[in-house]
Amino acid sequence: MSLEDNKAIMRAHVEALFNQHRVDQTDEFFTQDYLDHAPLPGQAAGLAGAKQKWATYLTAVPDMRATIEDMVGEGDRLAVRWTVQGTHRGELLGIPPTGKPVRFSGISIYRLAAGKIAEQWEQWDRLPLLQQLGVLPTPAAPATTTG
Repeated sequence: MSLEDNKAIMRAHVEALFNQHRVDQTDEFFTQDYLDHAPLPGQAAGLAGAKQKWATYLTAVPDMRATIEDMVGEGDRLAVRWTVQGTHRGELLGIPPTGKPVRFSGISIYRLAAGKIAEQWEQWDRLPLLQQLGVLPTPAAPATTTG
């Protein structure tokens, strides 16, 4: 498949899963032996485990919206810089619901095979999320001095 085909698959996946919350459509976008290189603790292997992970996030942030900020690729790989926002209404990473709005971002790298996502590596900055939820303090602005 072409790079543009792979980008279209990624856009459709983000829209279906993270914006329409259609975990039931993941079979259309992912191989059955999908490999998640950033699983949650205790996450099962394969696509079934990934569905569990995504359902956990969507339960925690039921109004989740994701935006693709940048997408670049080469061969069978796509790098996607993304932003997610919503309201923390369910347990997330062991944190009880706070009702607070959250916004965080990260980068994922995907490998596609035969028109489906086969592997994913992701890095996202959890520090701002934990600060927004009130779990960790936000550093105070430095005091200004007058001369």
